[in-house]
Amino acid sequence: RLQAAIARSHPSTMASLLDSNGEDAIVGKSVGYWLNAGDLVSTADLDVKSLGLLGFPRDWPTVYTSSKALKSLIGKKGRCAGKKVGVVGEPLPEEADQVKGVSLRHLQSFLNAATVEKKTGFSIVPGWAVFEHLDLAVSEAFVAERY
Repeated sequence: RLQAAIARSHPSTMASLLDSNGEDAIVGKSVGYWLNAGDLVSTADLDVKSLGLLGFPRDWPTVYTSSKALKSLIGKKGRCAGKKVGVVGEPLPEEADQVKGVSLRHLQSFLNAATVEKKTGFSIVPGWAVFEHLDLAVSEAFVAERY
């Protein structure tokens, strides 16, 4: 959410992918941290270009124990099996202030996290961010994004 808030206020900072040297990425040559199709897993088996509107699970916290679709994604035997699940809230104003002026890049969540960690000392917690397909019925389908 912090990344999205910064992107809205600084749209030009999200325009290009950067390689591990901070240069514009070149297809077939560059190495760096950015998302690819395997970093997004949909219980509706939608590809990256067809994901539609995503957001926080609408029936939280009930959905965590009642949805077969969500369990198939993050349950013990799920496609992105998790040992621990937590909800991350909006950053506090003083936390958001610490990242003002930090350039964040679209589809480069790990590079963004490393950049924020370096500037602020915040810890990186690797894992998956889980969103609901908001254009489908409530609790019908979910997406996990490698984070």
